[in-house]
Amino acid sequence: MTENTTPEARREAAAEPAADQPMLYWNVPVLFHSLGLELPEEDREAHIAEVAREVWVGGTDFQRDTVASWYRDIARTAAAAGAVYSGFLLGGLDDGRISTGTLVIQVDQVDTADAEAVAGSIEELLSLEPANEVFTVDAPVGPVVVAAYGTVNEFDDGEGGRARLELAGATAYIPVPQADTLVTMTVSTPTLSEFADYMTALATVVESVELVRPGEQRVAPALSRESADRITEMFG
Repeated sequence: MTENTTPEARREAAAEPAADQPMLYWNVPVLFHSLGLELPEEDREAHIAEVAREVWVGGTDFQRDTVASWYRDIARTAAAAGAVYSGFLLGGLDDGRISTGTLVIQVDQVDTADAEAVAGSIEELLSLEPANEVFTVDAPVGPVVVAAYGTVNEFDDGEGGRARLELAGATAYIPVPQADTLVTMTVSTPTLSEFADYMTALATVVESVELVRPGEQRVAPALSRESADRITEMFG
């Protein structure tokens, strides 16, 4: 991942609404591999197995089966939480290390007639947690509250001991004005040195959120250099 780049993106959308309701779209950088939350569970299993083969093309069957199991757990947890998108990134860094992270997007029905007031309430609530770094920015779709944080997860290391996994994460809360919709986007990574790049990826997705009302034309997915510079300023 390279700072200040403008990645190619896939156009994603929330669940199809009724014909007379607005539709939400956003761009997901192609570096993220979708875990197929929109698919029936049996089709998702096959999709995840294919993703594991694609990402670990040079790996062993054991590696592919292991990561496929991990991806299934991530997808299952995200689906149970009501997420509409879950994806992961796995890439090599210049020094030979691996950078990995996840992106989860959730859409909930919330009264957003006064999006500024909703954003203010969210910021106030999130600020009660001292570990959060909370700020509000303006995106094309409306106000966005961002909380950046760190977590430590402990788990059995398989040898009778405990292992620790440090994660850096950031969540963007987007109360979409006049749409009664709250979009929540979260990135997380154990590759702490690359967290700034994941924040940029999150900002890129936030910047791309578009509400298309019935009768309106959807704008072709594109990210200008001006937008890319603004993203760096927004979340930098």
